[in-house]
Amino acid sequence: MNRYIVKFTDNGGNYLFIDRENGLAVVETEEKLSGGNVIADVTGNTFYSAEAIEKRHGKIITLEIERKWLVRIPDNLEEFQYENIEQAYLAPGSGFRGRVRRLDDKFIYTEKAPTSDPEVRIENEKEITAEEYRSLLKNKVGNIIKKCRYIIPYGGHTFEFDVFENTAEAGYALMEAELAHKDETVELPPFVDVISEVTDDVYYTNRNLSAMDTIRLLKD
Repeated sequence: MNRYIVKFTDNGGNYLFIDRENGLAVVETEEKLSGGNVIADVTGNTFYSAEAIEKRHGKIITLEIERKWLVRIPDNLEEFQYENIEQAYLAPGSGFRGRVRRLDDKFIYTEKAPTSDPEVRIENEKEITAEEYRSLLKNKVGNIIKKCRYIIPYGGHTFEFDVFENTAEAGYALMEAELAHKDETVELPPFVDVISEVTDDVYYTNRNLSAMDTIRLLKD
């Protein structure tokens, strides 16, 4: 099993998240092995309480493992399925960062937190109503991001290819792939011209891009 250390700054303590093959995790302190209640206590967020976890059919928390690349937009992108996404980021709190997203008539609230590994993040999400979405938008920081996400299956992975609106440069995008485990081999689509891998670069987080009045994918 892979282990990732998470530090909750509000509490000052280190908590160990243990990855399992099914994508779920439990939380381990120095004293004992714990479940969702300790997450709720540390974060002050009842979304992770035992009652809330039970309503989500026992899912405690998910570890999201992904890699990201800065790429040029290929000529054949229109061959792939796509979805239009509108998303905004909320003020951080209790160690977690909130995001709201709209996909057509579907609205999703997501919470993420970093781990000691830049490729791995804690993630959990739930579907919300349009009214909840509008209410949460009142607490947004930065600008609303609008992008077209193309879904590219290749080499046993699903690549998410994001083309942003309101960019300073034409012809560039970000591509992501979610992995089942950290050491997994990733074969990139040969028709995509990769400029560089930016997994470890916080500049290319969507939260950081939302702070820009005009999104710049090429650094000065």
